[in-house]
Amino acid sequence: MPDNATPLILLTRPAAQAERFADQCRAEFGDKADILIAPMQEIVLLDLPAIPPEASLIFTSENGVRAFAAGGGGAGHIAYCVGDRTARVAAEAGLRALSAGGAAGDLVELIRRDAPDGPLIHLHGTHVRGGIVDRLAAEGFSIVGHAVYDQRNLPLSAGALAALAGPRRVIVPLFSPRSAVLFAADLPADANPDLVCISDATQAALPEPLRLIAIVSDAPTGAAMLKALARQLSP
Repeated sequence: MPDNATPLILLTRPAAQAERFADQCRAEFGDKADILIAPMQEIVLLDLPAIPPEASLIFTSENGVRAFAAGGGGAGHIAYCVGDRTARVAAEAGLRALSAGGAAGDLVELIRRDAPDGPLIHLHGTHVRGGIVDRLAAEGFSIVGHAVYDQRNLPLSAGALAALAGPRRVIVPLFSPRSAVLFAADLPADANPDLVCISDATQAALPEPLRLIAIVSDAPTGAAMLKALARQLSP
C-alpha cells in the first residue's frame, strides 16, 4: 500500500493531550493510520487564586487540574469533574474527585444532586463554555470562577497544511467547540478532511459546509472518539 493510501489522523489538541491520544490511536489502529500532531492551542499556566480550605472545586478540563497542582493547590478538596479523565488527574493530585461522566450539563446536575454546603470554585481556562458558574449561582449556590490557564492560539503547521492540501485522506478529530473554530479558520479552501466531533456543540461551532459533513461521537469521551475513528477506518 503506498504511503498516500494510508489515512492520516491529524491531531490539533494541545501537545500533551495530543501525544496521549496519539499513543491510544497507535495502540488501537496500528498501521491502519498514520498520526500527525499539529497543536493549535498552547496551554500557559496563570496564577492560582486563594483557595479556602472548605471550598469544593469544579474542573471542566484536566488542564485546570494541572494548573491547580502546579500553582501549589492543596490536596483533600472535593473536585467535581466533567469526565473520567479529568477525575483521574484530580485524584492523582490528591483531590476527592467525582466524575460527571459527560458534558457541562451533566456536571451541573451532579453538583445539584450532591448539594455541597460550602463555596464552589470553578478553575478553568480563559476561554470557557457551558455557563456553569451562572447556572449554579442562579440556583443559590455560592460559586465563583477563576481562569488558571490561557489557551493561546497556534496556526496550523506547515506539515498539516501540506497534508490537507494533498490527495491523502485526512481524518481530524475535534475535541471542543474552540478547536473546531480554530481548525475551520485555518483550513485551506480546497481541503476536504473527514471531521469527527466529540459533541453536538463542537459540531455546531463549525461553519455550515463543514458542519454538514462532520460526524459526532456517541459520547463526549476519548473512548467514544476512538470508536468513532475506528468506524472511519473500517473498510
